[in-house]
Amino acid sequence: MGYKIVAVSPDRPAVLSETIDTSSLPYTLLSDSTMIGAQKLGIAIEFSGIKVAAYKLNNQDIEASSGETHHLIPVPTVLIVDQSGTIQYVYTDPNHRKRLDPQELIRVSRMSMSP
Repeated sequence: MGYKIVAVSPDRPAVLSETIDTSSLPYTLLSDSTMIGAQKLGIAIEFSGIKVAAYKLNNQDIEASSGETHHLIPVPTVLIVDQSGTIQYVYTDPNHRKRLDPQELIRVSRMSMSP
């Protein structure tokens, strides 16, 4: 459909390099380990110390991955941005297990392309 897909991760660049080096990604993967971008978009949430510790028990160390101690993670979000930089569509859900249905993404992508 002509869209460029960009994914933004809270992981530091060195961690993302491992992913990029071992995977053939059909999209651009960027780092927002400081979470400045997520905060500006209003999609950053802060984990409590208890939740950070629980994640560590499950081998998910957000401090090690981000290289930061802010305990912020992004809310899963999909943005469709037009060529002028205007956001045409936003999907966000704080439940990281619930993702945008691919058919819905195709539908709104087609609508966003219409004049």
